[in-house]
Amino acid sequence: MDLKNKFKQMIQRQGSGRSLLSSPSDTEGKILSPETTVQKTNKVISNDDSEVSVNDPQQDQEVLDSIEQVYYSDDMFDATKHELERLPEVLELQQIHVDRSRLRRQLQIVNKKISNVILENHSSYEVELQRVMQLESQLQAAHHVCLYSRGLLHEAKGNFTTASLGILANYRKKQQLVGIMRSLHTIKTLQRTDVRLSELLEEEDYPGAIQLCLECQKAAATFKHYRCISELNSKLQDTLEQIEEQLDVALSKTCQHFDYSHYCKVQAAYTLLGKTQTAMDQLHMHYASVIHNVAFTIVLGYVELCAGGTDTNFQKRQYQDLCKHITQDTFTPCLVDLCKALWEVIRSYYQTMSWHEEHDRENCDSTDGVLGQ
Repeated sequence: MDLKNKFKQMIQRQGSGRSLLSSPSDTEGKILSPETTVQKTNKVISNDDSEVSVNDPQQDQEVLDSIEQVYYSDDMFDATKHELERLPEVLELQQIHVDRSRLRRQLQIVNKKISNVILENHSSYEVELQRVMQLESQLQAAHHVCLYSRGLLHEAKGNFTTASLGILANYRKKQQLVGIMRSLHTIKTLQRTDVRLSELLEEEDYPGAIQLCLECQKAAATFKHYRCISELNSKLQDTLEQIEEQLDVALSKTCQHFDYSHYCKVQAAYTLLGKTQTAMDQLHMHYASVIHNVAFTIVLGYVELCAGGTDTNFQKRQYQDLCKHITQDTFTPCLVDLCKALWEVIRSYYQTMSWHEEHDRENCDSTDGVLGQ
């Protein structure tokens, strides 16, 4: 075994002293051509072996087939170690010489095969080498372009950063001013709503007036941080109360002269206010008041006519007392006028009931339609 180790060390020393192609100093910084590689390979082969090879492809193939598969199994395969391990315990010079000749013959054929392959692919090698050199030039140009572009980008960043910040600040101020202008325009419109409200009330468009007033109150709540809006809120509230008073007067007028469109507007206005039940209560009170006032006015007129203009202050008396002053001659005309006046009130009351019954049926039908869907 010591002899095998000595052989191995000797072979390693011989292999380190020469290279198959060239030393690193010869190839550093340049790429060898295929002809140069083949020449160097053949030179090594001719120096290491003095045997003359015969160019016989069949024999070359037989030699290649005789190479053990273990040589192709792994890149880290140690051929020296493998051959030394195959040596017998008792060494024979003749057998060693035979093995040496076989291995040298195999090495010669392999190198020859490699040289042929290199020569066959010489044109492709040149094309690929040219492409590699062209790619290297393009990469260098791209590298210079990137460096130049980065320099320009850095310069542009330094030049435009301040300007960009100034533009953003001005744009923010512009947006703030636009918002303030919109707020002022809305406030100006709110300040002028009283004119439009007066027009709507004159037209007896109570729903439109209430809708406008409620929208103004909602808009005023949005801008309540302005001092002028607080006064506008009070003004709008007073206007809304005034609309409710006029609405109550309009409701009382329907007790004697019922108008369909007028009553629709009044009920729509109370619906917007959310006071439909209050409207019904007020309507009953108005009917009671109208009945009393109509009867009192007619009877009072006939009583004053019978009194002949004497000042007895009949207006402060109760209705029952006034009826006692009706004479036999004025009783029938007074009763006829009283029935006519009360008939107008009853007719208005009937029309009012019919209106509510009709709208109740419409609401029920619409509700049933929604539930059916």
